[in-house]
Amino acid sequence: MMTFKKDTFKSTFLFFLIATSSLIISSCGDSGNSGKSSKGGGPGKRPVTKIPVSVANPDIGLAASYYVTTATIEPSSDANINSRTSGVVKQILREEGDDVKSGDILLILDDDDQRLRLQQANQKLASAEREYNRLNKMNKAGVVSPTEWESAENSFLTAQTEQKLAALALSYTRVSAPFDGRVVWRAVDLGEHVNQSELLFRMMAINPLLVRVHIPANRLGHVAIGQNVELNVDSVAQPLNAEIELVSPIVDPDTGTIKITLRIDEYPSNVRPGDFTEVHMVTNKHENALLVPSTSLIEERGQYYLYVVEDGKAVRKEVTNGFVMTTQTEVVAGLNKDEMVVIRGQRSLKDGAPVEVLDGDNTVDKKRSAKRNGDKSQGKGERKKQGERKKQGSSKKGDQ
Repeated sequence: MMTFKKDTFKSTFLFFLIATSSLIISSCGDSGNSGKSSKGGGPGKRPVTKIPVSVANPDIGLAASYYVTTATIEPSSDANINSRTSGVVKQILREEGDDVKSGDILLILDDDDQRLRLQQANQKLASAEREYNRLNKMNKAGVVSPTEWESAENSFLTAQTEQKLAALALSYTRVSAPFDGRVVWRAVDLGEHVNQSELLFRMMAINPLLVRVHIPANRLGHVAIGQNVELNVDSVAQPLNAEIELVSPIVDPDTGTIKITLRIDEYPSNVRPGDFTEVHMVTNKHENALLVPSTSLIEERGQYYLYVVEDGKAVRKEVTNGFVMTTQTEVVAGLNKDEMVVIRGQRSLKDGAPVEVLDGDNTVDKKRSAKRNGDKSQGKGERKKQGERKKQGSSKKGDQ
């Protein structure tokens, strides 16, 4: 029994000794392999990743300061056509939306009363004229008293005036357009009785159209008569062109603004008086300004900066902005015209970060395509070598 226990103890001890030795040898082997790998692969640093960016030189051009406001499009003339006499509406010759010329008849009132009054005035005038001519001959012959001749002359002149007034009253029954324009509102109906001064029509002159804006006096700058102004109207896809027609010579003391009148000569048919428009007016401009895409600028705590590429690295530069336009911004300090400004990919950059400049054909795609073509050509070369080896082996067997 004691002999069996001793043998068991020896076997267990021997097993643990062998296992421990195996672990030590394995560990040493791994360490050696690791050392060899380190020697072959270097210190094990990560490869440097370059950030792809697009760059462009700043543009040299015109930088402008715009005053942007909203206004209402107005007609060049807007008039209410009122009745100058009383009567019943006999005919309506023009309707809302009709374009008319100055002097065109819009409406006719019943004129029986006015015609009779004119006929009566003509009769009185003819009678007074005959009496005046008779006494005038007698006055030359010296057979009529001066008082009687003067009375006849005054009667003749009064009859002339009354005849003119009657003709004028008759003309008031025919309502005409005071200017070239469009009828925008008819206020009476056929057969309706109208009184003197009652509203009949409303007319607007729509060629040209006008826009009146008020700009602060300190923004007047280069605003001048004849200057072009851009208008954006919701109902029109393309901007409209307007021209400054009038600049008020005074400043409104209540608002500190100056009234500017714009004229629109050409416009689509769907632009009407009353439309709202956004006005973009140049108030100042700089020639030969340094311009960069507005998207290339990054704002941080009120300071603007951008990135340029120097020796394959991104360099952060603080800049001072000038005029800000729709897609471009003027840079007045902190940038030279020959520097390459990062216009895409700048949001991922830090100062000193390595970058890869993409040209218009996309350098990254080019490299990937070149790599694929290289892999294909390499595969073809390997297959060619294998074919040559097989031919050589076959020839050797034949020789044997």
